[in-house]
Amino acid sequence: MELTRDKIERLTFVKYLLSHARVQKNLERPLCSSAILTIHDCVECFLQLCYEFKSGKTKVSSSNILDTYSEELNKILQAENNTLINKAFIKRVNDLRNQLKHATIFTDHKQIPNLYVETELFLTDFSEIIFDISFKNISLVELIADNEIKSHLIEAQNLIDQNLMQKAMWSIAKAFYELEKALNKVEGKYGENVLSPHHDVDYLIKYMAQIGGSEPDKLLRENLKEIAKDINRLQSEIQNIKTILSLGVDFKDFVYIKQHLPYLSKIYKGGSDISEFWIPDEERETVIDYEESIVKDCFDFVIELALKND
Repeated sequence: MELTRDKIERLTFVKYLLSHARVQKNLERPLCSSAILTIHDCVECFLQLCYEFKSGKTKVSSSNILDTYSEELNKILQAENNTLINKAFIKRVNDLRNQLKHATIFTDHKQIPNLYVETELFLTDFSEIIFDISFKNISLVELIADNEIKSHLIEAQNLIDQNLMQKAMWSIAKAFYELEKALNKVEGKYGENVLSPHHDVDYLIKYMAQIGGSEPDKLLRENLKEIAKDINRLQSEIQNIKTILSLGVDFKDFVYIKQHLPYLSKIYKGGSDISEFWIPDEERETVIDYEESIVKDCFDFVIELALKND
């Protein structure tokens, strides 16, 4: 059976659910138990898709849906002399879900990360066995509606695969720039942006201009520098808070990402609609050795934000 576009989207959705479980498993008790419900839904969607793909039939009716799908799939896999689905894993996912949903029994915090890893291995193994596709290469980027943001993230993914981490960060920063701009625009009479641009103010220049160009004494010069530093810092912090509120993201996550994303801006040429990104690090040929884990954190953050606001 052909792996159609619809089925690829469903596989991508399975990976999206797993990405939510990855975040939920690290929450404090009892919130971490929400990962159990997400993992159950993730496995159910995956098994249903596998069954349809291998049998050509639609979903089956059963009170124990995971067990039924895995039983039916194992019959097909056994006939093919292929690896069978581990029924102990399926039973564990089902039992933990039922305990939580029907009796509000919270899962021990230590079990959840282990179950997550087991689920990721299960999806990885059977994506290869059933669909002959690498689960690692299934990209959530395909679910993003905005083509410009998607293109920057596809480029970033390709650069990550080539181990070109700094260039990947430039592409991620471009995607974040476009996403931030889109999410801060208020649809209305004027299409106003909720975030007015912030520019640092040089109070020394303002002072000298107002006094007619006279040079301030040393004490006044130092005081004006400190005042300017404090005011510009506060303006920058207020700008960040407005951004965080408008994007609807966690404060710590936003600060972490902004610390690592390279600075860039968009320059429009001669009053026309033609624009290009200006990246100081690229122009100065500054080399930054980004860790892969940091690049992937930034990549996942931008994808999650884009999907949440599509």
